[in-house]
Amino acid sequence: MTVLTQPVDVLLSDGTTVQLRQIRPEDGPGIVAMHSRFSERTRYLRYFSPYPRIPDRDLRRFVTVDHHDREAFVVLVGDEIVAVGRYERLGPQAPEAEVAFVVEDAHQGRGIGSVLLEHLADAARRAGVTSFVAEVLPANGAMLRVFADFGYQVQRQFADGVVHLSFPIAPTEQTLQVQRGREHRTEARSIARLLAPRGVAVYGASATGQGVGAAVLGHLRDGGFAGAV
Repeated sequence: MTVLTQPVDVLLSDGTTVQLRQIRPEDGPGIVAMHSRFSERTRYLRYFSPYPRIPDRDLRRFVTVDHHDREAFVVLVGDEIVAVGRYERLGPQAPEAEVAFVVEDAHQGRGIGSVLLEHLADAARRAGVTSFVAEVLPANGAMLRVFADFGYQVQRQFADGVVHLSFPIAPTEQTLQVQRGREHRTEARSIARLLAPRGVAVYGASATGQGVGAAVLGHLRDGGFAGAV
């Protein structure tokens, strides 16, 4: 993976495409807008409190990172930020970093969390981080599954109502298999609509029934295609 100063297209588990890049200081308004679209449940699961608005001091810290000890990526659909993930090293030269991410309600369940975790782990390894830690509420089953399903050897401890996770982020055969499997599934779903369209437009079909266009049209009709032609 490369440093994502410019947006790159990434495939999600449903076969659709979004863009991902490093966060920028000018993303403040986009982060505020995304936060305003969160449900109360999503805010609570991410911040462990109602957190109805982002104070200016927090916002400046969220969007200003050094891309080494602190990194953050945003996911965009069109011009809207719909998710953000970040890691923060737990001290100067520390080998551990805390990781967290949040996805807007309307885009949850599409594999965005896994994409963020993959890119955050890659960036952290390049910065010398060897393991991630995370704090997750027990009710946040979706985030717990993202960590568990990625193939990392995750250690869990429960204390003070919070699940504390820690795991090394070096690639293993298991994590590579998980990533390859996810890539194969997303690629298959991305072309599913091409292979099984609901409608087909045929150009150049002669009214005389002669030519390539007419042959294609005939094969569609005779082959049992049920969509609109």
